[in-house]
Amino acid sequence: MKRVAAIFVLFIALNSCTKDNDDVVHTELEGSWVLANASCFCAFGENPDFSTHEINFKGSVLIVQNSGEFQFLKDTAGSYSVDGNVITLKNGAQYKYVIKDKTLELTFVDNPDIADDELLLTYEKY
Repeated sequence: MKRVAAIFVLFIALNSCTKDNDDVVHTELEGSWVLANASCFCAFGENPDFSTHEINFKGSVLIVQNSGEFQFLKDTAGSYSVDGNVITLKNGAQYKYVIKDKTLELTFVDNPDIADDELLLTYEKY
């Protein structure tokens, strides 16, 4: 009986000490966000409608919807990680993020060797 109890305790201890962060939820990011503005070295014309671009953070998964003329965060849907205030997306792209009230700002961590790759995406939570 002691042997069974010891094996049971060992089993519980090993399963409770996992290093997987797959289920990490970043509550400040959690939810649906619609793009309100994009700032870059791009030409959008007058009064661009960014509202057809939405992102949704569900647990440790990012869902991206690009249904309009403007396409952002291509090939980034899927798992993501957060280190401090930097989000690393599935394709390796990194964005610094700041949340103010119901506004999320994603600033692309640009390559200093590439000119004009700056991008700031401003989302509103809904």
